[in-house]
Amino acid sequence: MKKYVLLMPVFAAMLLLTVGLVSAGSLIDENNIIVELNGVVIGDTNQLSSFAGDVVPVKIIFDALEDARDVEVLVSVRDGRDHSEAVTGLFNIEADKQYTMLLSLRIPSNFDGTSRDLTLNVEINGIGNGTDFDKDYNLRVQRRSYTIDVLSVDYTSTVSAGDLFSIAVVIENNGFNDVEDNYVVVSIPALDISVRGYVGDLDANEDYSKDNHEEDAIEEVVYLRIPEDAVKGVYDMEIRVYNDDSSMVVVRPINIEGSASTVIAADKSKDLNAGETVTYELVIVNSGSSVRVFEISSVSGESLFVSVPSVVAVGPDSSEVIEVLVTANAGASIGTYTFTVNVDDTQVVFGANVVGEDVSASTVALTVVLVIIFVVLLAVLVVLLTRKEKPMEEVETSYY
Repeated sequence: MKKYVLLMPVFAAMLLLTVGLVSAGSLIDENNIIVELNGVVIGDTNQLSSFAGDVVPVKIIFDALEDARDVEVLVSVRDGRDHSEAVTGLFNIEADKQYTMLLSLRIPSNFDGTSRDLTLNVEINGIGNGTDFDKDYNLRVQRRSYTIDVLSVDYTSTVSAGDLFSIAVVIENNGFNDVEDNYVVVSIPALDISVRGYVGDLDANEDYSKDNHEEDAIEEVVYLRIPEDAVKGVYDMEIRVYNDDSSMVVVRPINIEGSASTVIAADKSKDLNAGETVTYELVIVNSGSSVRVFEISSVSGESLFVSVPSVVAVGPDSSEVIEVLVTANAGASIGTYTFTVNVDDTQVVFGANVVGEDVSASTVALTVVLVIIFVVLLAVLVVLLTRKEKPMEEVETSYY
């Protein structure tokens, strides 16, 4: 009798554990769970297909057998390199009620090959009750026919007005087919500026056995110049990749600071004669933290010829002196003439005062006159030397 009395606590513990397990495993009816993907029921006998990168609706319908708190539904698709999941918030369930949970799930797109089999996992967890429903379903995922993606965008996040900066864009073909003649366009719509680069052809998969040896991803570097008068602030920079069959756009922020360059004219006006060449000096100061390349051009009238270098590179926090050569035409009239030197978007106006005639022309004229005078004098001298003096006639004397 005492033996049975001693065993009663053990039997009671086992009974409680058994009741607990039965209760824990019966929160929901596991045999009557419906899973829909894109409105189609998915089960053990059928395999649904979906497209890579799509966001699809997943509906889970189940019956509650008991009351429970803190229940959640989790759906996920797992791949070796990509993982996507969606989960509901915590909710309570009541016995003998049916529940429908709708989630949005992104289908992975970063996988090798044009199609592959993935696993769709559905879990219904009764947090705190030690129970769950966990089941895998087969899912076939394939790429859409033509899809190109931007994998990365590398650039300097803060630039100054007037800066020329680089943007490195990595583009990948995530489509089912090869894509030809791909382009990348980087723009800042608020500043009305853009630049375009040619990427070329991309294979659907890297296959170096092909004759073309093309890759499925490539990096393209383009250069965009910020206007000198751009207002300080943060702008949206759009990166668009496209071909004849598809396109996509990503947006990145860029911070633009005030202009970091200064253009100073050492002399704005000089005197010269017609036909003469004089030199003006122009100082370009770059107070920014990166090298800047300035484009230089000139505008002048017919009376002046202005020569400037086409480009000049100025290092960070430094300056460069460029020479501006100005020549007044030989036929230029006396007077004041103006010309302009453009350094990117900055204009500097100079004056050229023509104060005399062409020096070379007047020198030639004087030389000709002197030669003529010399020739005349030489001729006179020759005449004088060759002229003979007549002999004196004898005078007869008569004597008477």
